[in-house]
Order: sequence, then C-alpha cells, then structure tokens
Amino acid sequence: MALIVAAGAVFQLSMTQLESHRYPLPGKLVDIGGLRLHINCTGAGSPTVIMEAGPNDSSVIWQLVQPEITRFTRICSYDRAGLGWSDAPNEPRTSSNIADELDRLLTGSAVPDPYVLVGHDFGGLNIRVFTARHRKQVVGMVLVDSVHPDMRHRLPFSPPAGDRDRFHRAVSAAIYHAMIWSVPLGVPRILGWCRNTYTFPNQPREWARFAPEAAAQYCRLQAWRTEQAQGTDEDGSLPATTGPFGDMPLVVLSHDPQVNDFRGFFPAADLAKAERAWSEMQEELRGLSSRSKRIVAKGSYHWVQIYRPELVVAAVQEIVNDARGTAPFQADPKTEYK
Repeated sequence: MALIVAAGAVFQLSMTQLESHRYPLPGKLVDIGGLRLHINCTGAGSPTVIMEAGPNDSSVIWQLVQPEITRFTRICSYDRAGLGWSDAPNEPRTSSNIADELDRLLTGSAVPDPYVLVGHDFGGLNIRVFTARHRKQVVGMVLVDSVHPDMRHRLPFSPPAGDRDRFHRAVSAAIYHAMIWSVPLGVPRILGWCRNTYTFPNQPREWARFAPEAAAQYCRLQAWRTEQAQGTDEDGSLPATTGPFGDMPLVVLSHDPQVNDFRGFFPAADLAKAERAWSEMQEELRGLSSRSKRIVAKGSYHWVQIYRPELVVAAVQEIVNDARGTAPFQADPKTEYK
C-alpha cells in the first residue's frame, strides 16, 4: 500500500511539473501585497474588459472569447488567488476579499478604467461587489449564467433541513474532503476527474485544444482547496446588497434550459424545478439595471463562453460601443433566444 501511495504522489508531482513547462503563464504575475496574481492583458483601446471566471476555473476558460474581444478593445483575464497561475490565497474566499484583490491587481498592473466587467457563475457575485464599490469606474456588465446571491435559499438549490438530509450532507462533505486530500496522491488525475471536469457534452471542437490546459490548472491541491473555500466562505449575503446600478448597460446571458444542465446534481424529478428556479433568478438579475437585456443561448450548457462565445463577444461589443458613444445600448424587456 505504501508503494502505491508513493507511486501516486510521484506521478502527481511529475505531471504537475511537466504541465508547468508545457503551459507557461501567458501574462504576468503582479504582487498585490502578500501574494501574486496572474493577469493577461491583450489588445488596445478603451474601455478595458475584465473577465472574472467561475468557481474552479482559471483564465484559460476565456480562450475562445479573449482573442475576439482583442480585435476591438483592451481585455484582461486573470486568475483569482489559488487558481491558475496565481499564488495561494491568504484571506477567506469571500466576494468582498476577491473584489478587493481585483482592485489591487488592476491598480498594481496599471490597467486603466473605465471597465466593462464580465463574470461567469461565481464570478458574477464578485463583479457585483466590485461595481458597488467602484461604480464610477464601471461602464457596463455582462453576467454569463451567473449565480444569484439568493440561490442557496431557493428550492431545489436550498439544502433540506431534515435529519436524514443533514446526514447525507455530512457524508457528502466527508467524501469531498477525502477527494481533496487525494489530489496530492494523483487519484483525481488517474481516475480522469480533472480531465472530465473540462470535457463538456457536445463541446465545440475549438475547445478541445484548450481543455487539457484547463484541466492541468485545476488538477492541483491548491485549486481544489480554493474551490471549496469559495463555497464555504461566501454565502451570498454581501453580493445580495449590491445594486441596482442605475442605467448602466447590463447583459444577462443564460444557458439553454432545454439542455437540462443540472443532470448529475438533482434527481430526474427535480430537473424541471431546478431549471425553472434558475431561469427565474436569471430574470431577477436583469433588474440590477434599468438598461438591461437577457439572452438565452440556444444549445448552450452552463459555460456559454465555450458553447456560444460569439454571444459573449457581441454583448461586450455592444457595451463598448455604448461607452464610446458610437452606438447606444439597446435595452430589451423581453428575453431573447439566440
């Protein structure tokens, strides 16, 4: 047994070192005081677009979007502390701390405002907090299938309160803890968990070249611990107090409910309830601005930036044009299906 454990640890260490050479950081590390964050800025022009990824994603997740936005303005993707090429976090993973770190990163790397903020999933909470604190610097926002701060209090996403359900949650938490500590032994890598996390159903062929890099950034103990911390440290209460943001242009991009994106998370009987609740919360997010629109990305799963990157690019382009005064942002009270 000891030999098997040792072999797994050596395999994990060797593969991590190999991937570090295979996938060098595309941007630069910036010391924000106590830790370094990775930021990758490309293109030129104003406003600057800032990309905020989901809970376990590195900046690689924006690779189908960033080159296209680079064609018409400056864009920066970055890695939160604990993810991608950034250092491990030294503070709780709350949206408050993350927004503060982003501010220090943008200041330290001399990224000029105004900003258009793009946030996917958990990233949507973080950019809401940032916008609330720096409203004059933000000229627009794109929420890419963002979580709602009240999600944990909505059925079927809210945890049941019965004794049996508490027991099941405790067992699930124990299993997840065991999974985290199996990372240094190479178990997730050997069993394909890391690879499968970034191999999506019916994924576009363009994503296939980036999937191994995304999996490599995730298949590290630091990333798994950070993902867990974000889920426990941030309860949504602070992001829930942010907004509305006046007439700031806002685009809410949502996944297609027809793809049943919650399979694996809920039993079949609750799938429709989950999709309905998610759609209702997406509609509520549109209320963060008096100038907003919601677009449902046909055929897209949760990662709209992978399945329908052109919609993310178009949403950003529209807000950039509005900020430049070349074309006004067109709000729409009706949900569009594209």
